[in-house]
Amino acid sequence: MKRPDVTLDNFEAVYRFYEAHTQSMLFARAAHLVFARRYRLTVSCDPGAEAAIRDEVQSGSRLILSPNHLTADDQYVIVSLVQKVRTLRPLRGRCFIPAEPSLFTRPGFAGRMLRRAVDGLGAIPTFRLEDLKRQGIDVTDEIRSTYQQSMVRASETQASKLIRGCSMAGFWEGTRNRTDYGVVQPLKNGIGYTAMDAAKEVRVLLLPMGISYGGEPSDYRHPRVPKRHSPHVHIGMPLPVETESAVELVALLHPAIQACVDQAVARAA
Repeated sequence: MKRPDVTLDNFEAVYRFYEAHTQSMLFARAAHLVFARRYRLTVSCDPGAEAAIRDEVQSGSRLILSPNHLTADDQYVIVSLVQKVRTLRPLRGRCFIPAEPSLFTRPGFAGRMLRRAVDGLGAIPTFRLEDLKRQGIDVTDEIRSTYQQSMVRASETQASKLIRGCSMAGFWEGTRNRTDYGVVQPLKNGIGYTAMDAAKEVRVLLLPMGISYGGEPSDYRHPRVPKRHSPHVHIGMPLPVETESAVELVALLHPAIQACVDQAVARAA
């Protein structure tokens, strides 16, 4: 299937493509190894977390990796983490992540190669109103309606991929933290709906995580942190999706991520 143009008005074709898309296992494993050599993170876990993750992965459960969001490096840190933590390695080539559409639309040969790379790592475009506003697009009622339809279709695509055997990673704060790296921002309810839809068919667990780069940036718009390529990541206990309320699920996940961030900040200091 031909790769579609990643634009909001083409969202139906975009999600048809990515719902059916499968990663190259060879490329994914090679890419995870490359990033793990670039990002030399340290990792800690809640007591019993690694054993719980191993048991769930071996039994076929789907994991939704749920870290805080600080910098543009976060996605590469998660790729490196999956390589570094042995119990997460089965997710290589079988894990997708919502990503900014700009990664799929850059021009020229370099842009085409970037798109193939992010496709190979399981990225799926997710449209955001803030991206449209940043491009100078007037968000009319018509565009807002199209955006809302695209979000429903994105959630359906993600739930479908979870049901079909993939795990998932993402940043549920919705945007990078530009206020205080030690405090997790409110989470979007969308991940709750996606997780619950998939949990109707398969066992799904949220895996809270905390990332710390060892300090706060002087400029949150262009953050430079002490340990850009050597952050600390703390992994919490996986949380089974057992509620039918997205609000309740997000309310359970938020403090779990915060606890992981507290651990990561303390260990990275």
